[in-house]
Amino acid sequence: MIQRWPKQQRLIGQLRDVLRREFGAQDAWVIRTPAGCRLDVRVAGRRVALLEASEHDFWAQFYRPLEREVHHLGERQVSVEQWRLPVADLAAVLRPYWEARVGSPPA
Repeated sequence: MIQRWPKQQRLIGQLRDVLRREFGAQDAWVIRTPAGCRLDVRVAGRRVALLEASEHDFWAQFYRPLEREVHHLGERQVSVEQWRLPVADLAAVLRPYWEARVGSPPA
């Protein structure tokens, strides 16, 4: 079954903003490859592959399951959807990758 990742474009923009603001990256972008997805950043004039994984493993890091409950005709229905992490949590997810490939972020 193909996992759906809602509002990917919005998440990509949020990743770019977090990498610029929190880590000092000049730019960031997501590249789809035959093997999966890759997050590249430009820092100090050089291009660095920050994260590369299969599509499912790549996107799963930035989403969490969220239960939605609906009552219809007296029946309770619960569905589980994938929801984007808050912006504050994105920095925590990206920090170990940044430190491993670029070094410690600027103070």
